Amino acid sequence: MFTKQQPVVGAWYVNRTGKLMKVKLMAWRHQQPESVLIEYLDGNRSVVDMNAWYSLELSRNLQQAARSLLQQ
Repeated sequence: MFTKQQPVVGAWYVNRTGKLMKVKLMAWRHQQPESVLIEYLDGNRSVVDMNAWYSLELSRNLQQAARSLLQQ
């Protein structure tokens, strides 16, 4: 199941299209998370703000996400 996930540095996530990504670091401002640096399996990196992060459909349960993708 794909739901809103809290970013955890070092954790792997899979999105609805099956792309794996890892949270490399988080930027904080005034003790609040501001943005997330993610790295895809192919090495590409992207910085997303927290609004964009929460709009992603992600799963940390990679086995369950894989089953969901296969059933589509």
